[in-house]
Amino acid sequence: MRRLTLVLALAAATSSGAELSWRAVWEWSLPKRTDADLVRLVESAQALGFNALLMSVPAGKEQFVADECHRRGMQLYLSTVFTGGDPSWQQALTPAQEARLDLPLPADYQHGGEPLTAEEVLQSPLPCWNRQEVHTLFAQRVRRMAALPADGLAFDCIGYRNYERCHCPTCDAGLRRARRTDPGMTVPRWAEDVLVSFTNEMAEVARAARPLIGLTVHVYPVFAPNPYYGHRLNLHYTGETVSWFFHPHWPLTKVEARLQRVLQRQRSVWPDQTAAPFIGFDARQLRHYRSTRRVVQELEAVQQSGASALQMAELGYLLDKPLVAQAVAEKLGGSYRAHWRQPGGRP
Repeated sequence: MRRLTLVLALAAATSSGAELSWRAVWEWSLPKRTDADLVRLVESAQALGFNALLMSVPAGKEQFVADECHRRGMQLYLSTVFTGGDPSWQQALTPAQEARLDLPLPADYQHGGEPLTAEEVLQSPLPCWNRQEVHTLFAQRVRRMAALPADGLAFDCIGYRNYERCHCPTCDAGLRRARRTDPGMTVPRWAEDVLVSFTNEMAEVARAARPLIGLTVHVYPVFAPNPYYGHRLNLHYTGETVSWFFHPHWPLTKVEARLQRVLQRQRSVWPDQTAAPFIGFDARQLRHYRSTRRVVQELEAVQQSGASALQMAELGYLLDKPLVAQAVAEKLGGSYRAHWRQPGGRP
């Protein structure tokens, strides 16, 4: 009872979240086997106060989920992950980085978030963004997904395995060409331009298929030389991380500083681009998930920053911690209560 009282007191400290006009949550862990599963998933997102759901929908169920969202005043964005393709198209690492892939994961491995050491390498392979085959493959994927009955697409996984650049021959040649045109071109600037160009090309493909489609992204993996390039992306909402999932958690002062960095540049390049600060929450065992109080403080920081949009992840992990879920709902104007249970027993 004391814990619940604390949650309610903390949650009452600020407004209901109405100033955050776009409140999006990523989903990737809840059951989706039946129509009832999908309805409960949408209801859960609404109960926590979100009005946009970013998820991978079972094939053939896009219209069903979109209709369930629209009945509740929500939008559906289809998760569009830029992974896969022929193994020969994958990014190349340096020999030293390749060697680290065979080592056991360190306890402080950040899974594509801001690494704690310069030695970290993302274990998951990613394609080279300079290869024409990659552009062709993903343009086809985006075009196909843009035709599905959803409000928008949610891009993910556009970045580098080493958080800096690809070392394949195609990229090396591209860097040399860029320097012939601009002798002052630096490697970080060139590598960032590659990410921006690819993302904006995919946005153009989506809009060509459906001009009024909504577009968002989670900027991931982190681009170490400049984590704050989201303002250069020609999308409606750019999710840039202000609080990462894993231990050691960032000081609240860092969260607030990152908020200001991502907000001060929004709409500076594209007038329709809005920063959507991203807060990650992981409730799985051994992940040292953040306390209810800390999640409330982060949401308050977003609200007080003047942001008009928000991304959070992940829906299932929030529901796994009912007191955290209730606090999120209180901040975002949802109806969830800690005693509430979905059919089937999942909190």
